[in-house]
Amino acid sequence: MSLVQKDYILRLIETAGAALRRALRRKSDGDLDGARQEIAISTAELLGPAAELLNRVDAATAIDLLADPRRVVLWASLMSVDAAVLRAMKRIEAAESLEQRSAALLNELDRREYPLDAQTAALLAQLPAADS
Repeated sequence: MSLVQKDYILRLIETAGAALRRALRRKSDGDLDGARQEIAISTAELLGPAAELLNRVDAATAIDLLADPRRVVLWASLMSVDAAVLRAMKRIEAAESLEQRSAALLNELDRREYPLDAQTAALLAQLPAADS
């Protein structure tokens, strides 16, 4: 992987982490629509023009198309926080659907045993959890 690609992914991780923190802050302040908007913007930035397609295919195909395990972890984190917001909105079925999708992505990623470099793993470990 080139240095430019690595820098791009690290910036994506930092940006997504900031968006997750803002979304969780909005959720705790009761601004659930604002929290979902933060997540939607960050997800669109992360997935780019393939977002619609990635949301329609199975987990294995989505991982193949993204071709970067770090982006998969970020996407799953965004879905997890979005699910928590949806639960707060009493949209339980939608929340459960996102939770299942997130789990499927992470399970498939785990099954493939993709290695992450130490710097990326440390950044991903700092991402806020949905229950933060």
